Amino acid sequence: MNSLVLGLQNEITRSGCDVVNVLRKAHLISSKLDLAQFDQWTQYELNGYPGPGYCPEYRKVRGVLKALNPYRGWIPTVIQNDDFEKKICERKIVNSISEIISLGKSSDDGWLICEFSGEQLEYLNSLFKPPVPMTYKLYIPSTSIADIEEKVKNTILDWTLKLEAEGIVGENMVFSEKEKNCAAGIPQTINNFFGNTSIITSPSDHVQIISGGENNITFSYSAVEQAVDEIEKRLLKERLSNDITERANELLSDIRSEIENKSKPNVLKSLLAGLGNILKDAGANALSGLIQAIIQGLF
Repeated sequence: MNSLVLGLQNEITRSGCDVVNVLRKAHLISSKLDLAQFDQWTQYELNGYPGPGYCPEYRKVRGVLKALNPYRGWIPTVIQNDDFEKKICERKIVNSISEIISLGKSSDDGWLICEFSGEQLEYLNSLFKPPVPMTYKLYIPSTSIADIEEKVKNTILDWTLKLEAEGIVGENMVFSEKEKNCAAGIPQTINNFFGNTSIITSPSDHVQIISGGENNITFSYSAVEQAVDEIEKRLLKERLSNDITERANELLSDIRSEIENKSKPNVLKSLLAGLGNILKDAGANALSGLIQAIIQGLF
């Protein structure tokens, strides 16, 4: 099949589809069409997400919290407060899709086990108040992991159908200028398929639990700071003029100052958007797309 888009559709709908190879081809197509934001998503799926705040809604899974009883082994806990249960038992999976598939295949009796940090264990013990401190683990059903793989396939299939509907097929591995121009008008945001992503701070100061939908949020300055770290690392790899690099670094410095001063989220959002525009004008489309993804994930 000479069409890149139709060939990808054929591969996705085939039994035994290799989702990693599908993502690589989606990366190839989105790169050729200059769709920086969608291309960023394919790379995140292939290489892993920088943090939970970057993850689309479909990567949220819910597990069962269990405690290690010295006499009865691992037993389910009972959390009376629904909000606390969501914060403790829901997670965003940041691993690459290949790691997720491997985890699903190696799961223990149909469960993936997520361990807690010392600080989290201390909090859980303060919540349950057992006679002696206990160890807790989160048991996530492996079916949730398999569902992530299927959602990725469905997302790419829906995307290729939108491309085909606009006459964007990529004959002989090449897209015409007309096809590229048409592709620019197709929505690239993955959350358009699966709903918004919001961040809720957990009871631990250093941990963030992710919850989707239209929940109220507590803004996370630490998440923005992590995003700035990632942008700075990516900026070092870009071949930009000294003037653009200097302007970008000045803006990043301003953003760090605003984070330190706990400025309003809209101020940080505006600075990040300005940085993204500068980089886009300079031709750093992938980095600009990353910043757009950060803005949509954190604000």
